[in-house]
Amino acid sequence: MTRLQPMSGGPVAKQNPLSLPAVLRALPRAVDDRPIWAQLNITWRCNLDCAYCTEYDNQKDHVPFPELLARIEKCRELGVLHTDLIGGEPLLHPDIERLFEEIRARGMTSGMTTNGFLLTEEKLDRLLAAGLGRLQISVDGVRPTRETPKSLKTLQKKIELCAGRPIWFRVNTVLCDETLDQVEEVAQFCFDRGVGVNFSVVHERGRLRRRLNNARYLEKIRWLRSEKQAGRPVATPYFLLDYYEGTLTGAPPAWTCLGGQKCFYVAADGQFHFCAHVPGAANFADVTPADLSRWGGAKGCERDCGVDCVAHTSLPYSRTALVVASELTARLGALVR
Repeated sequence: MTRLQPMSGGPVAKQNPLSLPAVLRALPRAVDDRPIWAQLNITWRCNLDCAYCTEYDNQKDHVPFPELLARIEKCRELGVLHTDLIGGEPLLHPDIERLFEEIRARGMTSGMTTNGFLLTEEKLDRLLAAGLGRLQISVDGVRPTRETPKSLKTLQKKIELCAGRPIWFRVNTVLCDETLDQVEEVAQFCFDRGVGVNFSVVHERGRLRRRLNNARYLEKIRWLRSEKQAGRPVATPYFLLDYYEGTLTGAPPAWTCLGGQKCFYVAADGQFHFCAHVPGAANFADVTPADLSRWGGAKGCERDCGVDCVAHTSLPYSRTALVVASELTARLGALVR
């Protein structure tokens, strides 16, 4: 197979949202009211039937390409820097490559969260050529079950296929009662291949809940921190690990959710949401920059929030000193290990 060649206008690596050009473009977001990233749900459909998932409906269809093109253009107008395509299963959408091309043509980086089952080497090459810069594969545990088919056993070849590509690639898994005993095996598989692995804590409709085995959740979070300090590619930042620990011990930090301003979610029906776990705030087509500025304040649902991508984005802006202290403390701790 012919290997992917650099696209016109720069190498494929520049599509990575962590590349130097992308980071430099993001610097103004520290002082303005414009968004960093958006999630566009492009299809109701999924090829799996995970018991816990409410993000698909196979009685419905894909969002038509013209509607998605209008939403991508709207993201550009609002100043979005990075647009993620999600589902359902985004790889089922027949126009997935055209969508990445349209995002790239508008100067944005792009990404995708997938269950990985439909990914092939040829498909990945085409996606990279179209503009894909960030890829996340979800893994539930080590072995598949009827309820949780996204396992390391079924996806390890897909992970190896993506490892080493010039994109921001990571594996995401959720700490829950069913996976606590499998966390370290999943992480070690990724560590051995230099693949970043992000762990989030299970939530119920967006809320973190203390559980009877709460101590074991804390044990795994602290283990992840230790592995990160030892130089392993744990993608979860220290400040988010601290956030989980504080919340699960009953001492969550005060912060302001910037969902609806720095980041947002657009459902398949075109409704604009601060995140996927709260009701829609408006029709996305009608959202204005003034709306984004207005929605930058506290939402009232910050305490015990378990939406890790929103907390990850909001904490550095709303609690900068806390985040800096968290990162410095952990990094200094790694130096004296």
